[in-house]
Amino acid sequence: MVPHSNRRSCAAPRFASLPRFMAWAAVAILAAGTVVGVAAPAQAVNTTYYVDSASGADSNTGLDQSHPWKSLSKVNATTFGAGDRILLKAGGVWTGQLWPKGSGAAGSPIVIDSYGSGAKPRINGAGTVADAVRLFNQQYWTIRNLEVTNTAPPTGTPGANLGDFRGIHVGGNNSQTLDGFVIDAVNVHDVTGQVNWIGGDTAGNKPGITFRTGWDASKKTGGIVFDTTVPNIAAPPSTPTILNDVVIQNSRISNTSFAGISVKQYTGSSPGAVGTGWGTRASATDTKFKPHTNFTIRDNYITQAGTAYGCNGIYFTDVRGGTIERNVVDKTGTSGIETYFADDVTIQSNEVFGTSKKAGGADSNGIDADKGTTGQVVQYNYVHGNGDGILLCQFSFGDVVLRYNVITSNTRYQIYLHSDAAARAQIYNNTLYNDASNYLIYGYGKYLDSRYAISNNILYSTRANATLSTSSTVTYRNNLYGGATLPVPGGDSGAVVANPQFVSAPIDAPSGTPDTGPALAAAYELKVAAGSPAVNRGVSIAGNGGRDYEGNALYTGAPDIGAFEQPNGGGSTTRYEAETSPAVCTGTIDANWSGYSGSGFCNGDNAAGAYAQFTVNASTAGTATVSVRFANGTTTDRHADLVVNGSTVQTVSFPGTGAWSTWGIKTATISLAAGSNTIRLNPTTTGGLANIDYLDVTTP
Repeated sequence: MVPHSNRRSCAAPRFASLPRFMAWAAVAILAAGTVVGVAAPAQAVNTTYYVDSASGADSNTGLDQSHPWKSLSKVNATTFGAGDRILLKAGGVWTGQLWPKGSGAAGSPIVIDSYGSGAKPRINGAGTVADAVRLFNQQYWTIRNLEVTNTAPPTGTPGANLGDFRGIHVGGNNSQTLDGFVIDAVNVHDVTGQVNWIGGDTAGNKPGITFRTGWDASKKTGGIVFDTTVPNIAAPPSTPTILNDVVIQNSRISNTSFAGISVKQYTGSSPGAVGTGWGTRASATDTKFKPHTNFTIRDNYITQAGTAYGCNGIYFTDVRGGTIERNVVDKTGTSGIETYFADDVTIQSNEVFGTSKKAGGADSNGIDADKGTTGQVVQYNYVHGNGDGILLCQFSFGDVVLRYNVITSNTRYQIYLHSDAAARAQIYNNTLYNDASNYLIYGYGKYLDSRYAISNNILYSTRANATLSTSSTVTYRNNLYGGATLPVPGGDSGAVVANPQFVSAPIDAPSGTPDTGPALAAAYELKVAAGSPAVNRGVSIAGNGGRDYEGNALYTGAPDIGAFEQPNGGGSTTRYEAETSPAVCTGTIDANWSGYSGSGFCNGDNAAGAYAQFTVNASTAGTATVSVRFANGTTTDRHADLVVNGSTVQTVSFPGTGAWSTWGIKTATISLAAGSNTIRLNPTTTGGLANIDYLDVTTP
């Protein structure tokens, strides 16, 4: 008798067109009268089987709750078919491996689920099997409402109990496309998988942690793993096995090393292997690259808080066509959500926080678009309290859109620019709030040769001079620079230097939990007031996704800066040019510096009291936001009294903008009378005013 683990009944069925009892008979005939070691056939299609670890018996029929089977070995020895259900009794506990055989059909999957009341039925691999739950060369399966663990007992040496372990593992090697997998409402926890890194320095090897293991041997342990292989690495087939149409949802995955969820394709990188190139990607058009297709990971809670070896929350590689949405990723290691060798992936509406370095990993980012990734869209995420907020690490090549995210309080870089020169990134309409480091957007060396277009972002820091890296290929446009003094990049001709008028900052709200899901609404505290200088100050961007972080349509009026678009357009704004009567300029109207609006700007005399004045009209009495566009090519702030209708209401400071052709915005909230009002900027020092371009007045 061939051992169960080597049975071939799970391969593509030779007699798929025959009824199951006829297929079984055919197998017996081919065996010349001897029943070979294949799984026993199930009953007619759409049959429900019951399994009870406490009061079942494998001699029972298993066809009703009064006559349940007992053991995993009974289930594993059976070939199931389309529409069948395998129901494990709630509260039951089984030790070993669950590997039922057979495949479902499109629209009629085989379902593993629970029955009765109580705790989810538990499959405990106990570190005695590689996979606590396994499917191999099978398709159309739904796994629902299980608790799964695979913990090898600890030894006296930390890490020595880590091994090639997974909770739920779906794979194959039959050169087919395997379709239709749903993992739903499972609780996978405490999987003591080994940590194998692709590269690195072997001097860092420790028990359970190994560097330079290559692509195929690395990062394929953890809670839920989808990957493929070949029957013989020295003589691989010409066609890969591809996994298609996969959903992982509504689940809790905790303390599972290496990753919470990992997806990989075989490539032939191990010693003695003949390379296939299926799982690695030399270029965006690499014809050898054969990714898995159509994966969705949504509404899960993933944490590695309880293990020093738990790294990525989601390691998403070798996929074309993927969506990762509405997950909470809490206190993982290395990267909360990472894509690698992937195409056409959207990462949206996730909350990622608390990522740190673990198990020899070099990174600690919330979200990472990494090597060889194209068509990556990262949007509507709340990323906070990690080491780095979002890492763009597109080595070799890649393209990514980073938009309408709220990125706050990360302890190193809010955005880390680390891509090779062939990569491209659009970074627009994000709200960055830095109160934990000296960096907002950071890159260095050759990684600043990549092209990054940075537009319409709120860049706010409570720490002065937080780094905003620049180069000839990094372009800043119409960003708002707020908080402490920031080094406004010289090329940002539409820069707004102002208080963005957050609703409530910093954010003081709880993070997401398994019960609540992602706390996306916590980021609403970084919405801006209706009269904010961020309103109507952005530039229009085509293909912007059609909505903001909160779901408001784009655009209402002119584009806003930051992750939130004012739903009513932010009130009514009227512009008053400094060179247009009845404005008064105590100096000259000049046009010798580029970037101004209208036909010129006010170049005031270098003297105290050499003012610029505007006459504005208000339909009703009330508050208004005034926004002054200015340039100060010196390194010294220029101060002025803001005088409204003859009364000084406050003193404003116009900081250096880096050049006279670089313009910023200074805002203030004032009260206006109904009808005509005068607004004067009266310099208080002999240096005089900054150059004044215009005054915008916004009323609710």
